[in-house]
Amino acid sequence: MDPADPARRTSLALLAGASMAAVLPGPRPMAAMDQGAPASGLVPRAPVGIVAVRDDGTLALADGDTLMLTATRLPHETDLPPAHHGPDDAARVRAWRAAALAWLRAMCQDRVAYPWVPRLGRDRHGRLLAQARVRPGPPGPPGRPERETGLWLQAGLVAAGLARVDTLAGAANGAGRLLILEALARRSKRGVWADRLYNPRSPDRTWPWVGTFQIVRGVVRDTARVRGRLYLNFGADWRRDFTVMVDRPKRTDLDPDEVLDLRHQLVQVRGWLFPKNGPMIALDHAAPLETRVWLD
Repeated sequence: MDPADPARRTSLALLAGASMAAVLPGPRPMAAMDQGAPASGLVPRAPVGIVAVRDDGTLALADGDTLMLTATRLPHETDLPPAHHGPDDAARVRAWRAAALAWLRAMCQDRVAYPWVPRLGRDRHGRLLAQARVRPGPPGPPGRPERETGLWLQAGLVAAGLARVDTLAGAANGAGRLLILEALARRSKRGVWADRLYNPRSPDRTWPWVGTFQIVRGVVRDTARVRGRLYLNFGADWRRDFTVMVDRPKRTDLDPDEVLDLRHQLVQVRGWLFPKNGPMIALDHAAPLETRVWLD
């Protein structure tokens, strides 16, 4: 990535993302969406000055609150399982994280945040969860048109290849647009997508990455419903091969019948890999499961 003009690169990527909306899955029509809202279903919060970008990627706000940027995951040392990678790989991840934080600090310096809050408004640490736009102060009303409300931080990070999409149940608003930008960045090898450490994994190469957040891409070999749970099996031996599980489908926005119809379909799924009869990702909402995959 050429850091000489990150704002220009972000603008170009956002324009490209808009042109791909008809090709990749995106959000449903949002005729009633507020002007300036990054996505539908978000509630505007009063604009507030940004005091600092902390080392953990959160924004320290002038009113004393802490804003956690939803739906994105910055590069982090936990992206690597220690047993399978050496100091050179760790140094590369630290460099990507430093680049992401530098981008955030440049975009937030002397800026006002316009938070848009999802249904899940706070995390377990009490931090404000929000999609955020930033623009120079002083604060204005949160319903201004997009050209006045400024840069959507999550979209800028993802478009620059400095963050992956990582959503929470109840706070996945905007995931469709962000996934488009991520696919564009990955295809253009921007940011982390130029680094093999962040390549999407094939299902048969997930074992070494257990304990980390990963994107896995492959063909579903079989599907099953067992004692109320849904399973997507990607190998012949479900006791050892990669599997996706939906524990309580009725409590999610996933359609059980559509999930079971994914047999022999190419999908892309993201989440934390954990060992349970082989590497597994558990889903509690729909956004991490992509059924229309744009190949790199």
